[in-house]
Amino acid sequence: MALEFLPIPLTWVLLALLAVLFYRYAMHPLWTFKRMGVPGPTPLPLIGNLWTWLKDGIWNAEASIKRVQQYGKVYGFFFGRTPTLFISDREMLREVFVKKFYALTNRQTESLSLDTKPSGRMLLNLRGEEWKDVRSTLSPAFSGGKLRMMGPAINSCADQLVQNVAKFAETGESFDTKELTGAFTMDVIARTAFGTEIDSQRNPQDPFVVMGKKAFNVEFSNPSLLLFIMFPSIMKPIMEWFNFDLFPSDSTSFFYGIFDQLIGIRQKRGEKGRVDFMQLMMDAHKDTDEETEDGVKLHGQKHALTRDDVVANGFLFFVAGYETTAGTMAFVLYNFALNQEEQDKARAEVNKIMEDRDLVDYEAAHEMSYLEMCCMETLRMYPPAPNIGRTTDEEVRVQWLTIPKDIFVLVPVLAIHYDPERWPEPKKFIPERFTKEAREKRDPYDWLPFGAGPRNCIGMRLAMMELKVGLAKILMNYRVTTAPDTDIPLKMKKANQFPTPENGIRLKVELINQDSN
Repeated sequence: MALEFLPIPLTWVLLALLAVLFYRYAMHPLWTFKRMGVPGPTPLPLIGNLWTWLKDGIWNAEASIKRVQQYGKVYGFFFGRTPTLFISDREMLREVFVKKFYALTNRQTESLSLDTKPSGRMLLNLRGEEWKDVRSTLSPAFSGGKLRMMGPAINSCADQLVQNVAKFAETGESFDTKELTGAFTMDVIARTAFGTEIDSQRNPQDPFVVMGKKAFNVEFSNPSLLLFIMFPSIMKPIMEWFNFDLFPSDSTSFFYGIFDQLIGIRQKRGEKGRVDFMQLMMDAHKDTDEETEDGVKLHGQKHALTRDDVVANGFLFFVAGYETTAGTMAFVLYNFALNQEEQDKARAEVNKIMEDRDLVDYEAAHEMSYLEMCCMETLRMYPPAPNIGRTTDEEVRVQWLTIPKDIFVLVPVLAIHYDPERWPEPKKFIPERFTKEAREKRDPYDWLPFGAGPRNCIGMRLAMMELKVGLAKILMNYRVTTAPDTDIPLKMKKANQFPTPENGIRLKVELINQDSN
């Protein structure tokens, strides 16, 4: 055989070839940032800096700010083989979010985008023209006019929240704040998004409630996800073939069934005039509302959404709107309990605005500027997302740095929100940071709980209205205080993707003397 005349054994040839292939696959990407002149922690083959990320945790303000202090406002990090560029420089953020948006439209590279259901059809994960079309179609559903129509439903849910709080005022017991605010936001989402009354505040075992909470049991340490991060080209087709989605399968199946039934019933009956987001999504392409996003026109076309689009985005609005708003509301109440003077100031504002009103409507909520300042400061301290992701769809120059195609860009929101240069005494609750005058002086990219630019959070205005209505109703009736079992300061679960206290937020309430008030 010809192979017998090789000067070295075939085994050694194969081993050498294997070594070259291993280098190309596992080692070559790790030189990306050295070639770009960007600093960062030293990565390991295949896993990159993943071990550091898992050890530090996802929601960890101290670790996030420490990395910026150690490596600078631009540094490289590796999630497996995926090069990730962390950017917190203000001028670069301006370009990432708006000026160079054409090159940084998507949240994830195509190789790391899973076409599974429901995640693959969610607005959060759609790419390019598909994202623009669906965003343009859905945006009118979150207009001021639509939110005005949601006012009565939100107020009704807030009244039930106050009744639940009243039980603890009578006994003087402490309570898990997130349980109450979570039930409130779940009722609001079910009512305003799907026209369904589940009353989770009085029936916590409702299947809608149980499956809704289960949707958040996303294990980021799941072996399949870790393998996907390390071997995306191999794992992507496998996961798509088996429809391996981030959300638990029984939870997604439940909601697919519920939403599918609602859509079928409405299409069969030809219902008109309903005021909920399910119907607005089904009819959104008929709207003529024109909106721009941070001065950038999307140029998307409004199309009728497919059933998969409506179901997937209904599910997205549910999981995103429930957890983030409930958590923020609980943190605001915690801040009020620790800062009685600020609580009194917010209460005085609410009482003055509500003197001649029965309903905390859209206009009333809009007038509550100090309460909004308290919410904004809480969102600075406890942003729902610790990082915001974008990806380069083409090579692009951002300030002094040329970023190649298919680089994942992460904006470390936690590091920005706890940067002492941007926010003196960042751990202190100071609502006055958000007066009109202070906001005009501050760079808009120093506060990013809802993201920025055309791809910011589409439900931002709904979330703020929901927060203010629920908080106003509580403040008008009760004083929020700490309890013997209140953690001060809060100990956060660093492994969670949302800000989650280890022992919950336990508070007490006292009924306010209405006559003296």
